[in-house]
Amino acid sequence: MDARDTEFLQKTGSAFAESMASVFSMLTGREFQLKAAPGELVDAAGTAALQEGTSVLVKANYQKGLSGTIIFSLPLKEGTILVDLMLGGDGAPSEELVGDSKDALAETFNQVMGSANQTLSDLAGETFAISNVEILAMAPEASAFEEQLGQGAFQNIALATTQDSLSTTIHLLLPDLLLQQLKRKLGFGELQAAPPPEEVPTASAAQAPSGGSSPAQARHQAPVAAGPMHDSGNLELLLDIQLPVVVRMGQTEMQMGELLKLTPGSILELNRSADAPVELLVNGKLIAKGEVVVVDGNFAFRITEIDTRAARIRSLA
Repeated sequence: MDARDTEFLQKTGSAFAESMASVFSMLTGREFQLKAAPGELVDAAGTAALQEGTSVLVKANYQKGLSGTIIFSLPLKEGTILVDLMLGGDGAPSEELVGDSKDALAETFNQVMGSANQTLSDLAGETFAISNVEILAMAPEASAFEEQLGQGAFQNIALATTQDSLSTTIHLLLPDLLLQQLKRKLGFGELQAAPPPEEVPTASAAQAPSGGSSPAQARHQAPVAAGPMHDSGNLELLLDIQLPVVVRMGQTEMQMGELLKLTPGSILELNRSADAPVELLVNGKLIAKGEVVVVDGNFAFRITEIDTRAARIRSLA
């Protein structure tokens, strides 16, 4: 493994380790620490040996930016402890993962993927998104893993996970096809060698050209450095790009246990006073502020504050 591969795996592992630590800590109200180890290759049968006893596979399918399935492997016991902590318990283990517990773990990794994909998207300059998260309980049999994962090779990044009542290793498994896509998107794929620069006469050579040219002729022949060219048409290429627009009235944070207790009629208090302006976000960036109005029976947004055109373009870069 060369230095570029090592750097790529470090960036990828760190992105998921930081996202998991943040999401786990937020949902449980306890501090989690995760550390990514260097990657290693395993086959589908080898993934069965990553955990002792029954394990849980978390599969997330990419639908935007990348194509393929990313997989997490964790022990069933520690998975149920994690879910119990999220539901407000003391971390009691369980022998199975079903019902609300299974849904809670799926939503947890959905948030992990959302956070990690945001980090990777920022690095790549392109949006990555998944479509769904699937939770599978797996017996420690190589044939079961081969049937579920196929015969290909995986890059395994071990994520050491620690908390006061939980210590385990979550394995991040990247199929080779997905791995190669991600490497190219992040700029770690094979790069074509740049063509050698054309030789330019030096000032001393230009002053004494062959054939007895005069100094004035030499100065005329010497290359002149040109300033950067600005093509106003470049901006036109961007004007048809579609961007997500969100009107945000406020936000709040809550534990997974509180989320599962919500029923029709429940009230969520937001972090914004009733008379505060509503925010307009484009591609996740604050662009303007205003107020919600009604137009022809539909909600609408009236802008009261907005950045300059140049500032808006810079904020979306």
